[in-house]
Amino acid sequence: MAKKSAISGEYIITVEDSGSIRVCRIYDNVIGSLREICQAHGMEYDPKWTTQQMGSKVIKQFGEGNMAEVGEYVVTKRPSGSIETYRTYDNTIGALREIAASLGFEIDPKWNTRTTGSKLVDFINANK
Repeated sequence: MAKKSAISGEYIITVEDSGSIRVCRIYDNVIGSLREICQAHGMEYDPKWTTQQMGSKVIKQFGEGNMAEVGEYVVTKRPSGSIETYRTYDNTIGALREIAASLGFEIDPKWNTRTTGSKLVDFINANK
């Protein structure tokens, strides 16, 4: 369960009941995220590939069926053939800093990940 959460652009920040913070990014630019995955994991690709072609090749190389988990990334092929990608961050504080910077939210260097995440969620929700 989640105590609270907020959405900012492609990012979802969740404060779990335990107080831990989870950041997930659901990509609008799926082809860009697939290129990011390929570059991060040494897979060569043709820049002319469509999103469906590249997504299918990533799934074939790194997963099975209609899904692949590639490090922090998940690539899914829907029954319609469309490709979706999202990323969960191992470096949660880094992701929070990235989101905060894009919003002009100042992070106190004394704050830990839980405090930063909670305050950022409150900031986002208060400024909707």
